[in-house]
Amino acid sequence: LLCCTCSPTGNMATAWEKAAANFPEIPVGMRASKIWINPAVYPLFGTIGLASIVCGGFMFKYFTGHSDVAWGKSIRMSPDVGMNEKRVASHNSHFGFRSLNKGNVTIFPFRFEPMSQIAEKRRLD
Repeated sequence: LLCCTCSPTGNMATAWEKAAANFPEIPVGMRASKIWINPAVYPLFGTIGLASIVCGGFMFKYFTGHSDVAWGKSIRMSPDVGMNEKRVASHNSHFGFRSLNKGNVTIFPFRFEPMSQIAEKRRLD
């Protein structure tokens, strides 16, 4: 064996056995969750969970609705991209965010005005 040394008792001990010899075990009567879960990291877990849901939702929408992603062999054999109108419509939908920048949005302390309103205010006709 390459990483073995003799222990004082005469038994062979590997490197991982030496490293685990001083590892503190879970005390009797205490759960592992009490040791390893800290309430200070709950916001981090929430943020990671929300980001995973948003990313997963986007990937699901992309792979199931994009007109360039073709799962069927008959669609892949055709040179026409976007044959399926349902997938084109799904790809073009943006969950309402496409119209978000077309109107006034006021969330204190921010105030967003669309470019069309700014241009209308500054028009010199």
